[in-house]
Amino acid sequence: MNLYVILGWVIIMQDNTNYPRPQLRRDQYTTLDGFWDYGFSINPTIDDYDGKILVPFPPESQKSGVERTLLPGNYLHYRRTFHLTKHVHQRLLLHFEAVDEYCEVYLNGHFVGKHHGGYLPFSFDMTDVIVEGENEIKVVVQDDTDYGNHARGKQRLHHGGMYYTPVSGIWQTVWYEWVDEQYVTDVFFKPDLQKQGVHIEVSTIGDLEDVEVIIHRPDSHDITTFTIPVCKKAFIALKDIQLWTPDQPYLYNVELIYGNDHVESYFGMRTFSRVEIKGHQYMALNGKPIFHYGLLDQGYYHETLMTPPSDEAVLNDLKLVKSLGFNTIRKHVKIENSRFYYHCDKLGILVMQDMVNGGEKYDDRFVTVEPNLFPVLQSKRDDHNYVLMKRPDPDNRAEYYREVKETIDHLRHFVSIDTWVAFNEGWGQFDSQEVTDYIKKLDPERFVDSASGWFDRGAGDFLSIHNYFRPLHLKKSQQIIILSEFGGMNYLIKNHFYGKKNYGYKQISSRRDFMIAYRKLMIRDIMKHIPDGLSGCIYTQLSDIEDEVNGLITYDRQVIKCDQEIMRGIAQRIYALFEREVEHE
Repeated sequence: MNLYVILGWVIIMQDNTNYPRPQLRRDQYTTLDGFWDYGFSINPTIDDYDGKILVPFPPESQKSGVERTLLPGNYLHYRRTFHLTKHVHQRLLLHFEAVDEYCEVYLNGHFVGKHHGGYLPFSFDMTDVIVEGENEIKVVVQDDTDYGNHARGKQRLHHGGMYYTPVSGIWQTVWYEWVDEQYVTDVFFKPDLQKQGVHIEVSTIGDLEDVEVIIHRPDSHDITTFTIPVCKKAFIALKDIQLWTPDQPYLYNVELIYGNDHVESYFGMRTFSRVEIKGHQYMALNGKPIFHYGLLDQGYYHETLMTPPSDEAVLNDLKLVKSLGFNTIRKHVKIENSRFYYHCDKLGILVMQDMVNGGEKYDDRFVTVEPNLFPVLQSKRDDHNYVLMKRPDPDNRAEYYREVKETIDHLRHFVSIDTWVAFNEGWGQFDSQEVTDYIKKLDPERFVDSASGWFDRGAGDFLSIHNYFRPLHLKKSQQIIILSEFGGMNYLIKNHFYGKKNYGYKQISSRRDFMIAYRKLMIRDIMKHIPDGLSGCIYTQLSDIEDEVNGLITYDRQVIKCDQEIMRGIAQRIYALFEREVEHE
């Protein structure tokens, strides 16, 4: 890593070790993270800035140095300068990994583009507006949070309980890269275990017709080189393939050479499918049933909110997940940066990925209280009633479809993602059968959980149950049965609580009591029901978040609340029970 201080700004030139886009890496990139000028206003332009903000941390966070919320109708302004030396016959691409919610970008006084949506990356070609030497970038942001109908996850201006501090503006990395005038824009790999190889499609900008592909085996120095046409699907046969599994997450490294453009990528050899055994439906990895034993992960941090404090912090969370015996994460109504999913690919953690919820402000009685008190109502709601389901605006429903496609296009590369979760607990749910069909058309290789929790219309691959308040009872189903949320036991650690009011579903006062309660819960609701066809479970949750103290670790990541050895023993017992149950008759 090379560090330059130019005109008071810190600019970091980095090699591709921690590339923000690990699925398509070049030799180096430049991050624009660091101190920017910022200002709040009621106008779309500003003359004087309020101070310095540390990007990429959102202004609501402690780490940003601001700790102020962007209100609906107001504007948040960013400005910084950076020094450039122009590269002959190359183009400059500026990348924003995420800006919440609506932003416009200006460079040297020129409007270069806008973006709407707070969770997905976007980029602009800045080549025609850059200058030699000092350049000035400005970003203007607005955010409706829960006063609009756009995707927002669990952000609320008036937060508390199960809803959290909102995040506005730049909240993921800002960076740029130089590319050749002819360059690779995307690559997609589709494993084919039956044919013993991989389908590959490389997208480019340029008039060269072919791209050279070099594949490195994960367990040796052997390489295989092919030349394939660009923008067309090609098949590459592989010898003695190594499968990707949570226990052995083999990845094949790949080099792509397109003219002068040299990029690196990777893929894993794995397939997802449904299998029937003893009259029950199961998720299968590489044709073999696998029990999904996982944690709900909402990706919030004490001082930085939705922005991870570092890449190391993300890796530490995921290593803890593995060390406790879990093999799955349900990424809950949030899209992480690409490196999160890359680490899951490397470590062998399956990911059930939620779409981010939107729609008008929810009626908590309708979507939370009644379904929990009266489970019979969970399958009685008609999600074509757009007013009742808080999706009355046809433009907003169309926006959801667009963001579903953008999410899948963005994340489809990652080996570990095996499930798309369309809706959670009725939050902005609508037309679940049609939405499920749409997702299956976009990505027929993965599972779809059309309605995690309730308001199940029978669409998708799962009977997806949320159960916090009573012993679990399973009914026979033609779908895969998963307990996609349960647990949520409160265990508050003194001096590590950062909320206002302790929130959760069962009060625990010590680690010993927690482990006793956890073991009993696993026996009663998981081990007991594996013979009934239970295919997976997601415990709530990985970490505490503000008022919620139902995590296995504290919000500041300082205290692990559970006994790691006992947790691993419980996990192994669950896996062993499942293995015995799915043995073929």
